[in-house]
Amino acid sequence: MYELFVYSFDLRKYLLYPGDRIMSRITTRQPKGLRPLFFTEMWERFGFYMVQTLLVLFMTHSLDFPDHEAYLLYGVFGSMIYLTPVIGGFVADRWIGFRNAVLLGGVLLTIGYALMAVPDERIFFLGMEIVIIGNGFFKPNVSTLLGDLYETDDPRRDGGFTIFYMGINIGSIIPPIISGFIVVHYGWGWGFGISSLGMIAALIVFVLGYRYYEKAGLIPSRSPLHRAEIASFGFILGAGLLAALVLLHFLFMYPAEGSLVVGISSVSVIIAILFILAKEAPGQRRKLIACLILILLSMGFWSVYNQVYSSLMLFADRNMSKGFLGLTIDPEFTQFFNPFFILLLSPFLGRLWIHLYKRKLSPSTPLKFSVGLLSVSIGMLALASGSHVFYDAAAQASPWWIVLCYFFLTVGELLISPIGLAMITRLAPPHLCGMMMGVWFLAISAGFAVGGGLATFSDIPKLATPHEALQIYSHAFLIFGIIAFALAIIGFIITPFVRKLIGERH
Repeated sequence: MYELFVYSFDLRKYLLYPGDRIMSRITTRQPKGLRPLFFTEMWERFGFYMVQTLLVLFMTHSLDFPDHEAYLLYGVFGSMIYLTPVIGGFVADRWIGFRNAVLLGGVLLTIGYALMAVPDERIFFLGMEIVIIGNGFFKPNVSTLLGDLYETDDPRRDGGFTIFYMGINIGSIIPPIISGFIVVHYGWGWGFGISSLGMIAALIVFVLGYRYYEKAGLIPSRSPLHRAEIASFGFILGAGLLAALVLLHFLFMYPAEGSLVVGISSVSVIIAILFILAKEAPGQRRKLIACLILILLSMGFWSVYNQVYSSLMLFADRNMSKGFLGLTIDPEFTQFFNPFFILLLSPFLGRLWIHLYKRKLSPSTPLKFSVGLLSVSIGMLALASGSHVFYDAAAQASPWWIVLCYFFLTVGELLISPIGLAMITRLAPPHLCGMMMGVWFLAISAGFAVGGGLATFSDIPKLATPHEALQIYSHAFLIFGIIAFALAIIGFIITPFVRKLIGERH
């Protein structure tokens, strides 16, 4: 991984052909555009996960927010991060194309992260609002651009997206290692400021990879921009960005109402999608209905999974032993385990899907989703039982329970997140692909909003003893595990029906 990190900074040789010596082995017979997109996403995720790692700790330690308020604010941030891609995907589909959307989003993210580094609470929240908007343009369209590099029934697609997902997690593995050190020695501002530098690196890699995208991601042929309506569109876009900032500011002031807005928005989008589906051909309509069913199932997954940045983070801060393999670790370091396991398992799964496809043994997409939810349930139930029974006199549980939990959460993530991205690009028609990718991220948005509410099960009163806090956490983790198990059972029951809608055999 060190070579990968260093090669990405060699502007003359390796930014143009990023990490060629390493990537060539795991991208054999994959489109050439996968490599620059891999590294674009890697650097963008580096900045994003630096913020994710610090956010709840910053609000509870530096801003002195109580647990429930920090959870709700984080829920609003996370839900809006994944709600805006619905609009960003739509704008890219109809007007500016995937490439321009990624560039616009990248610039906004760079500015937003830089503002979060300013030691002023109002500017900090303004930076968060700009980050939310920037992510709306960047996140769905870099994935859709990758999907454009494959033919509809290309068997390399799932493997390519799994490799792409590995790039996400190379970027996310570094922040947990360095964030605690940076905050202690240089302050919170430097932690957020480094995110802006990561985004600059992502933009450089993306632009240098243009030659490999061929005709993918260009301005769509039906876009009014081909008719020289750039000025009017620019005005509309600017007015929309300003209105979004005003709305987001309101939501941060009233986070509980923000969750309600996400719920209403989600229902509205689903209704709009159903109207759109009615106009599609029957075969395509069935596939899109299958997409919606699995997207709804994934929402439950994300509501449990995203506890890693809220309740699990504060559990590690308060009730986790800080000794691990002879080292002293901080709570930020626990975020290392998830991307570590993804890097460990992604190459194996990427090759496994192709291996099974060649032998006509590929498990269906709904079956992968169901097994993924079951894995998440096992992880949460293991953490609940371990923290409830095995702890020392100071009410500190072993970090190995978190490691075990993260392993199963990671298996679940790999069976749902990259497979879901590939599913959208495979099943959605080209004229709806960006919008459906946005709907996928809408499910993550709703998952964050629900997850913020679920996290309040682990709300620790200010005067609670360590033993009381530990029991509250273990009970909350038990609830999370039961929820994931119930969703897994539902997934297994509906798998045959969804498989028929999609047209998959297994």
